[in-house]
Amino acid sequence: MLIRIIWRGFKKQLSNYLIFFFSLIFAVMVYYSFTAMTYEQPLIRSAGKNTQLVGMLGFGSFAVVLILLFFMANTNRFFIENRRKDISIFHLYGLNYYQICLWFILEIFFIGLFSFVIGIGLGVLLSKLFSMILVKAMDLPLQVHFFFSSDAIVDTGLVVLFILGVVSLQILWLVSGYKFSHLKKLQLRKIRAMQVSTWKKIVGLIGALFLLGGWGMALAYIVLSRKASNYFGLIQGSGLLMGTIFLLCVLGSYLFFAFTLRWYNSYRPKRLNKNLGMLSRSEWQLRLFTEWRFLGSITVALGLALAILGGMAAIASLEMRSVNEIAPASLMITRESYQKIAPKLESVAPYQRQSLNFKALPAKQSVEISGEGIDSQPEIMDMISLSDYQAFQKLNPTLQDIHLKTANSTVVLSSYQRYLKEYTHYSKIIYLKDRKLDVQKIYPNFFGDTNLRYGTGMIVVSDELFNETPGLAYTVEAIDVKNKNEEKLNRLIRQNLKGDWDFPIHYTLAWKHQRVIGEINEGEGPKKDGSTIYRSEYTSHQEIYRRTRSSMGLVLFVATFVTATFIISTASMVSLRQLSEFKQKKKKYALLRQLGIPNKTIYQEIKRENRVVFFIPAILALIHSVLALSVISHIAQNADYGFVYLFCGLMLVVYALFYGISCVYQKKML
Repeated sequence: MLIRIIWRGFKKQLSNYLIFFFSLIFAVMVYYSFTAMTYEQPLIRSAGKNTQLVGMLGFGSFAVVLILLFFMANTNRFFIENRRKDISIFHLYGLNYYQICLWFILEIFFIGLFSFVIGIGLGVLLSKLFSMILVKAMDLPLQVHFFFSSDAIVDTGLVVLFILGVVSLQILWLVSGYKFSHLKKLQLRKIRAMQVSTWKKIVGLIGALFLLGGWGMALAYIVLSRKASNYFGLIQGSGLLMGTIFLLCVLGSYLFFAFTLRWYNSYRPKRLNKNLGMLSRSEWQLRLFTEWRFLGSITVALGLALAILGGMAAIASLEMRSVNEIAPASLMITRESYQKIAPKLESVAPYQRQSLNFKALPAKQSVEISGEGIDSQPEIMDMISLSDYQAFQKLNPTLQDIHLKTANSTVVLSSYQRYLKEYTHYSKIIYLKDRKLDVQKIYPNFFGDTNLRYGTGMIVVSDELFNETPGLAYTVEAIDVKNKNEEKLNRLIRQNLKGDWDFPIHYTLAWKHQRVIGEINEGEGPKKDGSTIYRSEYTSHQEIYRRTRSSMGLVLFVATFVTATFIISTASMVSLRQLSEFKQKKKKYALLRQLGIPNKTIYQEIKRENRVVFFIPAILALIHSVLALSVISHIAQNADYGFVYLFCGLMLVVYALFYGISCVYQKKML
């Protein structure tokens, strides 16, 4: 008889366990696939050491474990809370505390074992697909084959066993806190949930103000960050402002669900008398009283996950754009090294060649970075003539059009324009040793790898001024070939050049009596004080592209799958709670039918409850993440955020899908 009762209790929870079961299968499949790829030697060798493939996939696996632990702990707690009646029956039949705990633990292990077996099976079948996606994301020249890893299965099994062990300890703790007076306390909690005192209304108002304050600070981030940087410094001020915004949004989210929404739901307008609106408000009031921590945690975690994905996408976008900035031509090489390989370049013909003639010279331009002070010390700048700039523009169309207005006008090309444009201010005058130049415009430096040049800054001047100004002259050759010949060119470079750093110069510069004094000399300096500068031998577009694409593709691959796993897990948790509570409310809905309420009206009430629980946290998280992206966009300008906005839409689609499944199942059970 007892076994029959226990089995009946398990079957009642079976529909809830199904969503738990499928979500656990997905997590096991993702974890196995990540772990298996760390044992796939052809993939590791093809990726190379620079991408840190094993470490990044290991981090992704660790994140999946944390998500899985969070999912199982929350779900298990909810299962135990909803089986209080079963615990009472077990007590009446003479089962002691350890026997009850053992039964619940066996249930969890039973589900975990089947999830592990099916998840590993799917992981083995789909591991090739995961590897193909990773190879495509990293743009690796590798043919993916079916791969089976027994080590990955063992690792996955140990992780699942560890998580089940943690959940078992949680069961021991939850069941030990059970008392027979629980139902009476539950009735008292329902009464308290309907009461919203004055101090709770005040705290609810504070929660709304926290949210609005955090959102407003995010929208006005650039103005506030400049002020914070002036007081605390650029890094400290920006970090303090971001931390304040984050704290306001986190506290505001929890207070919003705990008090603000409860205050709003305590208001009962007359229009709610239609279509069970009053009942809906009451149910949502009770839900907020008991589950505000869960709803707040879901909101904060979802917003944070999407914001982190946005940050990773911004970095990846900027790094991929920097490929054309660092290597705008197929090959940029010093004149001396070009002369070594010039006879062999016929093997990659036809190709375009452009000589870029520079002069390294002493110069001074004051640069102010908000919160970091003003740098007004003389430095080495590279000068190039307008005609060479315009000739190179034909190979590199990302360069801006330049038209100098006067003989002493110049345009500055600065690397600060990529990240710190809003925080950097340049003086309008550049001092050379024998003249002053008027700064006409400042553009980002898309002129190739700065390691091929001597200066920290670069200026474009007229041809006459370039010829008149003394300086240390050197030449960089830009060579561009067709895409199909880039591999051949790269192989030619690796066979004939070592990629050494050479051609040193040293300098002693100072600013005295409103003039730049000092000289630039060839060769190494006598002092090891950083006054000696070297140039690299060459920069290859294909090498830069492969290295950047490989590392950024890996980052996005891991971040995407971890975020997707988290979104599916949170949607599963919300769905589980809805389906489980629906069974407890079936008697209430039956009573409504007896009172003459049609099924259509009851179903509308069910959908209304589901919409509130599914979409209020999702929309609030979406607002958090979009505003976080606006903050990131002020720092990392010109990045592409389309991928993240697509993922935000995907989150809503996933939640809508689980919402639809929950509604359809509840309608069938009605």
